[in-house]
Amino acid sequence: MVVVAVLGWGFVAGLVNSAAMVLLYLSPWVKRIHAAHAAVATHSAVGGAVREAPERPHSLARQFLGTQVEVYIMTIGFAWLFPTPGVTGLEGAMLLAILFGALRVVAPVWALWEQGTYSRGYLAVEITSGLLGSIVVVLTLYLLM
Repeated sequence: MVVVAVLGWGFVAGLVNSAAMVLLYLSPWVKRIHAAHAAVATHSAVGGAVREAPERPHSLARQFLGTQVEVYIMTIGFAWLFPTPGVTGLEGAMLLAILFGALRVVAPVWALWEQGTYSRGYLAVEITSGLLGSIVVVLTLYLLM
């Protein structure tokens, strides 16, 4: 019974997370940063540091499924760790959101930064999306549970 509940909570949290990410990535701020990065990558002497995403009709579905793995891991973690001893309610949920966000962001952003081909703006977008996504997922779970 717990498995069914976790699957349901994770699915709803994944949908809300996807909606938040669509809003973030469609914002003019992010579009400008990505356009500037694509222009630099296209005109670099190396021939472009970033591999172009394939144009496939199912790539959005694959993106959602890949993100769902993270969302289900956060759902299990939230169900297991909440309420955090000593920190309950919304404060405890936000503490877990920051922890999950840090876990989601540090390694990928570090890898991008190490490559040296990504601007600070691009890295800021990745950090923002990871933290915002974690907060959205945890707040959704907080409201559902």
